[in-house]
Amino acid sequence: MNSRTLRNSLGSFVLVALVATAANSPTIPTATSAELLTNALPPMPEAVTSFAAATLDGWLYVSGGHRGDRHDYNVRMVSGAFHRLRIAGGSQWETLPSTSSAQGVPLVAYGNCLYRIGGMAARNEPGTKQDLFSRAEVLRYDPRRAVWDELPALPEPRSSHDATVVGGKLYVGGGWQLTGGTNKPVWPSSLLVLDLTEPHAGWKEIPQPFQRRALAAAAIGSRIFFIGGMDSDNSPTLAVDIYDTKSGAWSRGPDLPPGKFKGFSCSAVTQADRIYANAFQGDLLRLAPDERSWEVVGRLDHPRMAHRLVTAGGTQLIALGGEDGDAKRPDLELLTPALVGSTPEKGAANPDRATASQVHN
Repeated sequence: MNSRTLRNSLGSFVLVALVATAANSPTIPTATSAELLTNALPPMPEAVTSFAAATLDGWLYVSGGHRGDRHDYNVRMVSGAFHRLRIAGGSQWETLPSTSSAQGVPLVAYGNCLYRIGGMAARNEPGTKQDLFSRAEVLRYDPRRAVWDELPALPEPRSSHDATVVGGKLYVGGGWQLTGGTNKPVWPSSLLVLDLTEPHAGWKEIPQPFQRRALAAAAIGSRIFFIGGMDSDNSPTLAVDIYDTKSGAWSRGPDLPPGKFKGFSCSAVTQADRIYANAFQGDLLRLAPDERSWEVVGRLDHPRMAHRLVTAGGTQLIALGGEDGDAKRPDLELLTPALVGSTPEKGAANPDRATASQVHN
């Protein structure tokens, strides 16, 4: 697979690998065995890529995604399915109420609910000319009622973006807008904000100093890190931009380390006030305490892109979805990175430990 193929791809195969990590390492301290999950996680119920995933109250939720081969887009190939799995001891996925089809879409947990924002879908039937469009809908799922509710729509449709919550407000950054047919995509230049305590007050827009899609977002305190992606010239980038929600100021963070395809279709997640990120080159990266660089704290057994990284309790992560450059991987990978505050010796990261990522196409 070459970079040109990746740049032209709106979706990827799904892939997930389950690997139990070792409890002891001479260079990377880990949690005690009593704190670690050891159960085998079953494969995802649908072989999809570019899906949404999040964890809430011990459950892993998965929504939407692309069912077909790369470049095969039609109304049947973009999923609207919704499932969940109990992370500790779960052996079977539960089917939940489906919703509109979407890929390149984030799912964010906040309070007792999940929020799904925007995404891409197809209008064309199988065998007809491709007609892709971005959605503006914003949905909230309440597991207690097993119901999707509509919230105020985005000011404009958006897909291949990412989102996170800081201080009760939902922030949506990056992405692009597809308008169907052969129309050129529109690259938004604004960060969108919705107060989840007063959602019907509507969205606010904040100028955004970049135009990128297939990026990742993760927050520490009041600051949101927008990591990697592909720019409006269809060039993968290692760039990291930081928005401070208190001061309203933008700044630059440390670039991702160089690697194959740079930060295209990367993923990131916050755990215990540390940001973890992963791109296709396979290393599990953790933002250094001084926030000037990235530490290598592990490596995926199966490097991938167009996947998701989610938390599994307080010390572990799960990598799911994506492709390895050759084929889909329909399994989940359970990961145990280094504990907060520890730094392995250079080159001593255990290859059985890794982190994950999320790519939005």
